[in-house]
Amino acid sequence: GTERFEVNSTRTQADRLLVSSALAENYSALSGTTPTADPDNGGAFSLTMTGNTTFTFGAPALGSVSTGFILQLTGNGGTVTWPSSVKWAGGTAPDAPASGETDVLVFHTRDGGTNWYGVLSSDAAA
Repeated sequence: GTERFEVNSTRTQADRLLVSSALAENYSALSGTTPTADPDNGGAFSLTMTGNTTFTFGAPALGSVSTGFILQLTGNGGTVTWPSSVKWAGGTAPDAPASGETDVLVFHTRDGGTNWYGVLSSDAAA
């Protein structure tokens, strides 16, 4: 029956914390052709591609916890290169969205970013 909320210099912990509204994540709009999606800066990112794009993922500061983020990616006909740490179903990354189409991707790690698991959640939304 006891509830606890702890904040200190290394972590925030909540036991049986009831939130009566939707979860809110920090959002960042990325730019350029070599963007970094850093889960310590937000839980949701977007990018409208301007050319062939190579992503980098930041390592979460709290490496021993489950961490993830959502990426809304709008294509321009270019290619996407993902970090080698990203593991995809079947071992193959999805194609980049076509020009004007938007994909929503979800990424998850539980080992500090050594391995990221990528999932294509929505394909070719127009």
